[in-house]
Amino acid sequence: MNAVADNYDIFYADKLWNLLPAVYRAMDTDQYGAAGPLREMVNRIGAQGAVLRRSIDRMWEDQSIETCDDWLIPYIADLLATNLVANLDPAGQRLDVANTIYYRRRKGTVTILEEIAANITGWEAKVVECFRRMARTRHGLDPAIGMPLTPGDDIYQLQLAEGLVGQLTRTGIGGFADLRNAYGASRTGTAFDEYFHTADFRRGVGRLGWYDIPRIAVFLWRLKSYKTAPTTPVPVLNCPGWYTFDPTGRDIALFAEDSRSIDQAQAYGSAWTSPIEAQLPTPISQNLLDFNETNAAEQAIVQLYPSSIAVFPMSDPPSNQYAIPATSLTLRPARGRFRWSSSPPSGSPPPSISSTYCYGFSSNIGAGPYDRRVDGTMPPTPAPSHSVAGGGSKLASLPATQGTVTISDSLTYAKVGNVAVDGALTIRADNLQRPLIRMPQGSGGGAMWTIAGAPGATLVLDGLFLSGGDVRLLGEFASVTLNCCTFDPGSASTALAGVAVGSPPQSSPPGSPPRADFAVAADGSLLLPTRLWIAATVNSLTVTRCILGPIRTIDGGLVESLSISDSIVQAIVGSGYGAPLSPPQVPTPDLALAFNDGVVNLTRCTILGAANVHQLEASESILDDVVLVDNAQDGCVRFSAWSSGSVIPRKYESVEVPARSPLFASTNFGDAAYAQLMPTADAAIIQPVPATGAPLNTITAGAQNGSEMGAFAREKNPIKERGLLIKYQEYLPAGLIPVPVYVT
Repeated sequence: MNAVADNYDIFYADKLWNLLPAVYRAMDTDQYGAAGPLREMVNRIGAQGAVLRRSIDRMWEDQSIETCDDWLIPYIADLLATNLVANLDPAGQRLDVANTIYYRRRKGTVTILEEIAANITGWEAKVVECFRRMARTRHGLDPAIGMPLTPGDDIYQLQLAEGLVGQLTRTGIGGFADLRNAYGASRTGTAFDEYFHTADFRRGVGRLGWYDIPRIAVFLWRLKSYKTAPTTPVPVLNCPGWYTFDPTGRDIALFAEDSRSIDQAQAYGSAWTSPIEAQLPTPISQNLLDFNETNAAEQAIVQLYPSSIAVFPMSDPPSNQYAIPATSLTLRPARGRFRWSSSPPSGSPPPSISSTYCYGFSSNIGAGPYDRRVDGTMPPTPAPSHSVAGGGSKLASLPATQGTVTISDSLTYAKVGNVAVDGALTIRADNLQRPLIRMPQGSGGGAMWTIAGAPGATLVLDGLFLSGGDVRLLGEFASVTLNCCTFDPGSASTALAGVAVGSPPQSSPPGSPPRADFAVAADGSLLLPTRLWIAATVNSLTVTRCILGPIRTIDGGLVESLSISDSIVQAIVGSGYGAPLSPPQVPTPDLALAFNDGVVNLTRCTILGAANVHQLEASESILDDVVLVDNAQDGCVRFSAWSSGSVIPRKYESVEVPARSPLFASTNFGDAAYAQLMPTADAAIIQPVPATGAPLNTITAGAQNGSEMGAFAREKNPIKERGLLIKYQEYLPAGLIPVPVYVT
């Protein structure tokens, strides 16, 4: 009920007490100010009267979906005969019920089907009526096709509005494909296809069975598009004038900004128009970018440059108006590179260059330009506060050993100074920022950032992106917290792509030169993993929503309790970039987790690589490689996928897969589909012995709540798809069948 202190319980208790005869009140107790048995009973009756009064007062508010209590939402939905879906929280269900009349007035239209998909799943969607894309014999009642007329005149606009001619290729409905438009031709087989196809009578699943009369293809973009603040580009070695947008020097696919979600009022309802590709969170192809730059009609809706990608002749541009003109740049969005084709301004040293771009990823995990307050709470910010900006060597000497250090931009910092924590220290990126600490490399590998703690010290790292070197903890810490951080797990060279399971490992301790098993960044630096070495005594290590390289104890380090949730931990398999445990001093290469003592608790995690731990608790996680647990008598692995050959505690609703099974679309950090489960992931499950009759769980929908296992369980993707199909049963035209198609 209402939690406001209305004092109804006191009011009704006093009222009832005053109605009793004075003789009974006097006999209740002989202690002044103390309540006797009779008074205690009256107080409890008064509390129940207060509950009844609050319920009466709430009856008016409970009649409206906007103001009712959460427990009443299903009842109001039942009065309207609308289907509630499980993937929505109470606020989402409240909005769903409130929109019921709005939905039903537009029932069966493409407009409302796209809006329902966006509201139910949070994904961008484009609905295509596949029967309109089928080649067929013309009927006498069909409108005449004729040749597509001159673009711009009234008849041509009418042809476009009636769908008689393709907007890009100008292919007439049911006619021969016009291949003269490179971008339009490249869209064949996508949501923006303007050509016509023969009937496909197979069951509509994924990429099959679209072109049939009852099919409705629902194209869904599951990946999110993250737009960075100005970052520091990396120059390409031996290619003068060329840079990578990614500040680690990787070649990554650039994405378009999700402009529809920015202003949904203009995207749906009476203002709805079928979205173009440049409006959706999709990888930018060269054809798309070239077409967007040269087509005036496209530019009136959205400009990929400079809204999604931009280059500036300064490190802190006030707005996109200061972007270098696109005509002065050569852009390669598929590789994430650009070249300033014109000469830089003359004079003393050329101005610094910065860039903004959009990249794709599955979830708000790791360092990123998203609001970290949405799915969690911001970390503590003890005093005093210090702010750092400008990139370069500004972090070479940290300004404090306690308090809060905030990095207020997204530029690259060349190094970070060692620090001795004396009290409580928080080092964080400002909200919506993604600064990169790219540590220098030498002949001995990457640099080492050492953080030493005094007894009782607490350390919080929040929103940081580290690459190129390692982090080592020394001394003593009461607690260490990593929240929304990315410790670059590195990238393997192509030579490691064929490393077989069980290949003999080779180890190299900290400080030894790395072997040539890692990919090379654009500027020639190796893409080494950033490892967390724990040579300290840590009472509690908490990792939340992070992407990390290997985590290990060394030199007598001890972590009493390690809790990792909603995170990805990866070790490059076959690289041999390892180190010994302590104790015992034995080589342990290629381990994602290595702890000789303490308890490791994994919740909704994806562990890419082997692990040796003392005691394990795992829930809704994917253990990609062999895991060896010293104390297998305690702990539990529940709703998880584990690899053959592992020694783990008792299992509940878990599945076995071969070590290093092909479960993921990509295991290369930097790819948009990094650690994303493939639709065929369940095919890797090893079937149980038939005699046991044990029910078989799945990886793609095997979490406790029916979501997928692993770090992206928090996104509830399978639940969203099921909820969307349930909702479509209510609003699809009769006889039509939806076919969900995952574009990303």
